Amino acid sequence: MVDDDAEVITRAAGTAAKIVVGSRAILVVTPEESASHGTNVSRLADSWASTIRDALALPPLKFSVDFLRVPLGTTKNLSIVGRLAASSVLSSTNEAVARVSQTETGFEVRCLGVGDAQVRAVSGNSQRTLNVIVRPYAGAFPQDFVAEVTGDPAAASTVSGAVQGCVKTRLISLPTATCSFQSPQSGALGAGASRSYTVWVHLRAPEAFDSFGNVTVTVRNIGIANAPDSSLWYSNTPEAVRQIGPLFSASLKRGLPVRFLYHHIDMATQPLILRVEAINDSDQPAKISIVPGDSKPDVNPVRAGLTAAREYLKAWKSDSGEVLSIPPHSTLPISIRRISPKETVSGLCGLRLLEGPDELQVRADALPAFELSGSWYDASLSSTPWRETGAHPINDYDRAVTEPSQHIYPNPYMDERMDYSVGGRYGFLLVGQKPISGEDHTNNLDGNFGVIYKIKATLSNPTQVPTDVDLVFEASAGYMGGLFLVDGSLIQTPLLGPKSVARLERYHLGAGSTRTVEIVTLPVSGGSYPATLSLRPVEVLASAHHVGRGTP
Repeated sequence: MVDDDAEVITRAAGTAAKIVVGSRAILVVTPEESASHGTNVSRLADSWASTIRDALALPPLKFSVDFLRVPLGTTKNLSIVGRLAASSVLSSTNEAVARVSQTETGFEVRCLGVGDAQVRAVSGNSQRTLNVIVRPYAGAFPQDFVAEVTGDPAAASTVSGAVQGCVKTRLISLPTATCSFQSPQSGALGAGASRSYTVWVHLRAPEAFDSFGNVTVTVRNIGIANAPDSSLWYSNTPEAVRQIGPLFSASLKRGLPVRFLYHHIDMATQPLILRVEAINDSDQPAKISIVPGDSKPDVNPVRAGLTAAREYLKAWKSDSGEVLSIPPHSTLPISIRRISPKETVSGLCGLRLLEGPDELQVRADALPAFELSGSWYDASLSSTPWRETGAHPINDYDRAVTEPSQHIYPNPYMDERMDYSVGGRYGFLLVGQKPISGEDHTNNLDGNFGVIYKIKATLSNPTQVPTDVDLVFEASAGYMGGLFLVDGSLIQTPLLGPKSVARLERYHLGAGSTRTVEIVTLPVSGGSYPATLSLRPVEVLASAHHVGRGTP
């Protein structure tokens, strides 16, 4: 037996060398051995002596690693060394976390549960401990989902948004996990069509291993028939919000699509949260479609209204929307914005209950400006907050008492005509002049904000001289901005001061020719109405804004 602390040295012995441990010579290195190793006696003896010193420096038992941090479900093969290794007995302090068994070359650790355990090696009076830390992956891959959209076609932005919302809100992962991914390139999707997208996702979570993998989202356009909005919901009373409380409430009934306008200014002395949500307090799941339009908070009420209406009108022209599920006793955010004093939140969206209970409650509320974090913070910065949070269980705020709103206006459309014949009187139309009536016939919608005007304009040139004709918009009543679909092309005017004009289009009429133009517009929240749309011969308009097709 050699003492662990015995000194290891080499001594010359003629042409050979001895390796001495303590007082005992344990090995002789001969010239023949050194020659077979391609070195001399002295160097080979020193090398072997160094190896013996390392072996003697080992404890009686030693694991091949200092500690083990491994993912749940994995198996690790390890070894144990030391002069007592061959006779050691291995065990685990927590077999629900880590189970250990000996192998021909060492031992293996199977990681069966999340937690901490110790692998112990015991031989005689010697013991060695290996700490084992087992943690889960942030998520597992691959995963597959189906998202639904509407539209003829569903716009590329709607398809891409549906994919993003699926990955952010439906991914199966640890509750604390965050994901990062790059949105796939997508195009418009025709009614009844479907397309699959593969997204590479990176998941991270505290006290977990990062995970990477593919998520496949199949987007289906369910191809429901377009239907006119049965009514316009108008959340603007009060426009100036001075305290927390309910602002609007109505029932979304199955088979009756609605257009919902909300436009509020924070006139309190502190920030507020303006929230719009759909509430399913029934025992069955609900499915709704949303044609979105929402503006971030803006100190300019007209600009906020114009932004929301532009996003809505772009989607409205093909009825492009997302189909979303709301589980029983859950709510879905339609808009959630944290606003500071003097800022405005504005929105215009289409809502339709497709499946589930006979009706859902939709409400708008001014809430205290509590801190928003995680996905809720992201939702407050988004015009489509449901893509950030998904649905969530009903809470006390969702059940706060509210009265059904009286500001519900059936048949929110105006069919109009404009005619102009070269050489005759100009064609004129006042937008927002004649208010539509409320459901209970006790109030009218002054300005017709959110009402869609469908205008058929006929231009004729009975003369023998080719003539150019302008389509002109005038801010007749005050500061505003205009938004139009002219033969399907979106046109937005700049913000216009009182009596300012913007030329929307110029048409060339050949001698004896006639042309029909389809125009869609709506009075924009925050603006001053009525406003004037006119057809007139080309003339120099002082301080006119020339807009035209392709204007964002």
